[in-house]
This record gives sequence, C-alpha cells and structure tokens, in this order.
Amino acid sequence: MANHMISKCFNIFVILAIIAALQYSRVEAGICSEVFQRCDDMDCPSHCKSTYGSRSLGHTCDLFYLCTCSFNQDPSSPNLCHIGDGTCFTGECDAACCNAKCAGSLKQGSGICIPNQHTKDRCVCTYRS
Repeated sequence: MANHMISKCFNIFVILAIIAALQYSRVEAGICSEVFQRCDDMDCPSHCKSTYGSRSLGHTCDLFYLCTCSFNQDPSSPNLCHIGDGTCFTGECDAACCNAKCAGSLKQGSGICIPNQHTKDRCVCTYRS
C-alpha cells in the first residue's frame, strides 16, 4: 500500500516537473526573435538570413501571418526581443492577460496589445534573451 502511494506521488511530481520545464523553456537563453511585416509582403526566409546572417536560426509566419525571425543574440546585449503571443480582446485575453502571459513565460517578459485594423488585436511580448 505504501509503495503504491509513493508511486502515485512520484508520477504526480514528474508531471508537474514536465509542465514547469515546458513553461520556462519557451525561449532559450541567447535566442531572440523579432516580428516584421506580413509574410506575403516580403520573402521572410531571405529577410531573416540577410538581417541576421550566421546568427539566423530560422523564421515563422505567426498567427497574424507576420514574419518572425529567430536568431542568436548575446544574452548581455541591451537589445530587447519581441514575439507574438496570440490575440487580445475583451472577454478572451485583455491587456492584463497579455502582460501576465508574457511575464510568466519569458525572461523579464512584458506584453502589450497591439491594435489590428479589421481583426482582433494581438498580444506582443517584449523580453530579454
């Protein structure tokens, strides 16, 4: 009976540890991202390569189809990083929610809601690499 209880407690601990690791590893140290214009208005892969050269780690076209470049940045750099984190609107995730999401998952993270014409606002996080 005692072994069964220890086994259950251990399993719960492992699950909680995995959840915590996933929450805090969203952006690794030294990896930065920057959001640019719409992917259909530019060649996103070429833009990221030409802007960051050998430091470029890749690109994505986010939820709003914005080109987001990932790149290596010296963690001691004073430059801030930016990444989109979904939508902002009353009833779903407002400005306080956006800021809390960013602060909870990114190093020195903070978030603001950026207005988008004809669609939902977007949550944009600012953080240190």
